[in-house]
Amino acid sequence: MGADDNNVVDAAHRHGIELPFSCKGGMCCTCRCKIREGEVEMAANYSLEPWELEAGYVLACQSRPLTEKVVLDFDAV
Repeated sequence: MGADDNNVVDAAHRHGIELPFSCKGGMCCTCRCKIREGEVEMAANYSLEPWELEAGYVLACQSRPLTEKVVLDFDAV
């Protein structure tokens, strides 16, 4: 991620990687993914339930890495 990237979705887009998203406001849950490695911080969360957060799910459109390497699984159920 670069300093100008607000979130994982923006950083991926800048590098030509298409990630699922719709609203980019933390409300639709289209960008929901599971953290497999590393840590992120979410700016907002209007759609994930407490059990999803406890299970390691985040919203990519609201996430910024807290570690050098982050692995996200967009196919996790």
